[in-house]
Amino acid sequence: MKLQKFYILTAAALLIGAVSVQAQSSNLSSTTGPLDNLNHDCVAKEQRGNQVLLLNDGDIATQSFVACEQGVVEKAYVIVKQTSNDGTISAEITDSRGQELEGHKLAIKEGFGGVVSFKLQTKVDAGTVYFLKLKAINTNLVIEGQYGETSDNTLHLNGWKLDGHISTAVGMRHEIERPEANTSDRYPYENNIIEDRATEFQNTFAVYPNPFVDEVNVTFKREFKGQTIVMLTDLSGNVLHREVRMNPLEGQNVKLIPAYNLRPGAYALRILNDNRVYNQTLMKQ
Repeated sequence: MKLQKFYILTAAALLIGAVSVQAQSSNLSSTTGPLDNLNHDCVAKEQRGNQVLLLNDGDIATQSFVACEQGVVEKAYVIVKQTSNDGTISAEITDSRGQELEGHKLAIKEGFGGVVSFKLQTKVDAGTVYFLKLKAINTNLVIEGQYGETSDNTLHLNGWKLDGHISTAVGMRHEIERPEANTSDRYPYENNIIEDRATEFQNTFAVYPNPFVDEVNVTFKREFKGQTIVMLTDLSGNVLHREVRMNPLEGQNVKLIPAYNLRPGAYALRILNDNRVYNQTLMKQ
């Protein structure tokens, strides 16, 4: 199958690192998309673009990112516009020396378009530069991106530096250091994480009642800078009630009253601030 719609992107220009594609009329970066509101403590991502990058079979695209947490990478995401045939796409996290820290491969179908997510599990240090390396195997991939604009991160195609970025995101979770923690050899980053994150939430917010009947109250136990979003969602991520507060102060209360009659069961409280996501499960009576 030949790539259609996105394509004939002058392969020669791509290989020497000069990419220029006619921009679409819509501005994808200004609309809510699949890389927004990801369920991680923090997300290092590039803005969505309205151009594309072609990876032929065997091509490698490498983009840098800065770890926004002292913790663990959970997932990496990339937006694929189209594939030429059944094949594989691989993703690796490497350090600044190019040493692989974690890698994963996923089978991809002919004609696929959408977000590819890789489950990863590698420890990172906040503020340190790492690299997400993507490779096309037995297929050609069209990846969303934006070119001709400056970026804090670097992008290379087969070692050639490109002026721009591809639409990717790397989700991370915070890990509290425990000097005497007993860790599992098989799952070294999972011990005590649930306990740690629950304790952090309880130290930051008071939520009541839980279980709730008609409404939920959230009280801030410390002040936050910037926009803070408080949401009640179902377990599929559908937003049932949303409140926005700017620079909420310690002691400030937010009341969530869903407009719908909710069935008894489990729901999620999500609080977003400065690329951090706080989560707690709520029960509806």
